[in-house]
Amino acid sequence: MRVSFYTFLFSILIYPFCNAQKTLEAKRVSSLIEVDGHIDEEVWKDAEIATDFTTTQPEYGKTPEQNTWVRVLYDDEAIYVSALMEEVSRDSIMTELSERDNVGNTDLFSIIIDTYGNGTDGVTFVVQSTGVQYDALKSNNGGEDDSWDAVWFSGVQLSDDGWTCEMKIPYSALRFPKKESQEWVINFARRQTRKNMMSLWSPLDPEVNGVFTQSGLLVGIKDIEPPIRLSFSPYFSAYALHNKDVNSTPVNNMGFRYNGGMDVKYGINDAFTLDMTLIPDFGQVESDDNVVNLSPFEIRFDEKRPFFTEGVELFNKAGIFYTRRIGGDPLNYWAVEDEIAENEMIESNERVPQLYNTTKISGRNKKGLAIGFLNAVEAPTYATIRNTENDEVREILTQPLTNYNVTVFDQNLKNNSSVSIINTNVFRKGREFYDANVTGIEFDIKDKKQNYSIYGEGAVSVQSFAEADNNVGHKMELEFAKISGKINYWIGYSEESPDYNPNDLGFLRAPNERNFGFGGTYRIFEPFGQFNRANFWFNYNYNRVIDPDAFTGMFFNTGFWMQSKGFWNFNMWANFSPDRYDYFEPRTPGRYLKNPTFYNAGIWVGTDNRKKLRLSLFVFAYNLEEEGRWGYEIGLNPRYRFNDRLSVYLDSEYGIQYDDTGWVDFGANDEIIMGQRDRLSIENLMGFEYKFNHLMTLDTRIRHYWDRALYQTFHALEEDGTLADFDYDRNRDYEFNFFTIDMNFRWRFAPGSDLFLNWKNSIAGGHDREMIDIGDIGYFDSFGNFDNYFQNNSLSLRVVYFLDYLNLKKLM
Repeated sequence: MRVSFYTFLFSILIYPFCNAQKTLEAKRVSSLIEVDGHIDEEVWKDAEIATDFTTTQPEYGKTPEQNTWVRVLYDDEAIYVSALMEEVSRDSIMTELSERDNVGNTDLFSIIIDTYGNGTDGVTFVVQSTGVQYDALKSNNGGEDDSWDAVWFSGVQLSDDGWTCEMKIPYSALRFPKKESQEWVINFARRQTRKNMMSLWSPLDPEVNGVFTQSGLLVGIKDIEPPIRLSFSPYFSAYALHNKDVNSTPVNNMGFRYNGGMDVKYGINDAFTLDMTLIPDFGQVESDDNVVNLSPFEIRFDEKRPFFTEGVELFNKAGIFYTRRIGGDPLNYWAVEDEIAENEMIESNERVPQLYNTTKISGRNKKGLAIGFLNAVEAPTYATIRNTENDEVREILTQPLTNYNVTVFDQNLKNNSSVSIINTNVFRKGREFYDANVTGIEFDIKDKKQNYSIYGEGAVSVQSFAEADNNVGHKMELEFAKISGKINYWIGYSEESPDYNPNDLGFLRAPNERNFGFGGTYRIFEPFGQFNRANFWFNYNYNRVIDPDAFTGMFFNTGFWMQSKGFWNFNMWANFSPDRYDYFEPRTPGRYLKNPTFYNAGIWVGTDNRKKLRLSLFVFAYNLEEEGRWGYEIGLNPRYRFNDRLSVYLDSEYGIQYDDTGWVDFGANDEIIMGQRDRLSIENLMGFEYKFNHLMTLDTRIRHYWDRALYQTFHALEEDGTLADFDYDRNRDYEFNFFTIDMNFRWRFAPGSDLFLNWKNSIAGGHDREMIDIGDIGYFDSFGNFDNYFQNNSLSLRVVYFLDYLNLKKLM
């Protein structure tokens, strides 16, 4: 999930100067309310008012110059919220359009609700002055899952002296206990962007941990029933596909594909919901930001498929679940080349398995017990092999029919503490494939005043083989921390055994590690000098491997972040690590590469985000205490808003590493061959965003990544981790490109219903080894070679229509 504006917002909210919890009474109504932003129905006049907001930024604890009045009504179908917000003029209201679930440079009004009052999680609903909606699941620590989408209604009206907002939140969009009288934890927030000012009805102390634990209370809602929460979202998609490969016959291939399926949501009871997708289609998700990976570790990519981003926070306990494993590379995808004869060629090797269905059940009952269940069934995948002599074709099974399952129980305890148990399981059909199981536990114990916490997690992994011994490993982590106040600190220990492997349904870069660390943070919340606030920190880590039991290094980190009164942001950091011993880079158990003392430092500066032109710049440099080994990276990110509809941005990074040392090959006599290379990488990301209105948007994202490495010397790795001269005559130089275009048009033509028109283009290719002199190829030269690289194009149309059972019932 990405870090949203609201995650930052609620990390700096403030507590009221009196400890009494604010309350607001909702008024029952029977008359019809038109949700259009005009607060002109008579029933609004009799409702109790929530006012007396308190600022949280740029300075907390102040009374805003412009007032805000909030009222809440309810009936048997929904709750209704209205907000009347004063402003000095119409021009003072910022109104940059954005896509749904994105926050633009705009004023806004929001509410957060915890219907069970457990103080751990809830939901937030936001309406911007443009009418654009934002909603998310919210945790007590301020984290958000903005992939969660509910169907609700809102309207805004702007005038010369302010703006108004109306919301209708159907009970079908909420989970709440079945009882006669409801009491919901609630808070209201307002942003005035021209001042960069946030204010809340029930402010929260930035020195005290917790969002819901410091919010107000909504009372007076009586005799409402949790509705039948049942909805269907059938979809249809059509693709026109084209790929080009100059090394195949024919060079160009075209085709068409049609898909259909359905998403289903069903409220099992007042607390638990079933989500199911039948024959899912993720062909329109944004392209991954691929890079050239020379490290011994797998690269972790963000999840972008809607079903696997929405409401999965519960499944993240103990850090053993990585959603990209479902529908990811087949188990033996990369082993196919080793299974073909000299007279055979790979005709096709399916990389994206078809998911038959995915099912998710989640919720939390009134006793604070959350239960999560996720299951996915994946179709078998095959590689097709063709005999070049007799033209015979055979298939290799790269992954059998596979079932993925995750089950989790999370119990709330006193003082917003919790304990969780989670299990992941992968079952593969057939004795030639192994199964995998990981069981984990996580706990977070806090004191009554939310000043201190003890956090821990542990897991045991088992890979079960039909004709071999099982592979069993473990991990554990324990941390004590001070979590409130201006001064925070932590101390912790963690380890992963050599045989710990959760990667069938989780993600771990490397096991066989033991780490000890501590650190502290000093936070300033009050304005000082030319700054609004600041953070200063220091961290230390001591690292070892378990087998063999050996020291690998220690790491010191310090830095600060400051925000000026002009809303510029400054971040500086520095790191130091004495001699290190890398047991992973040699790709051989028990062997290590000795690296010299390492220093680095960096600075990041970002200008005021409210301006039409915003710039951010970072510079990072490092040096190793060995002649010629150093590097740097520079990044520039300008963004320009032409108007409230059109904006463009560029994110450019340039990095170079001199004498970067890494594994290259194994010699004829099992030597570990290391290379020292000069590596240059350039990445440019350009985006165009045009918003026709608050329901219709067009976004374009163009990315080009180029990487070149020129090897200077080759060495054999000695037993003591040093490098010896070695006569290696292969050329390992390379240059490589990844180029992608993602263009997406979205139209929300009805509540919960969308039309997507999407174009995706990807180009990947380069030169390596003895093909040509790689040093003669520069960044701009690479563009001229695009026509020779493999290309994929897809143009697709996807229509999703939301059907709600309650609305269908009214029509019957």
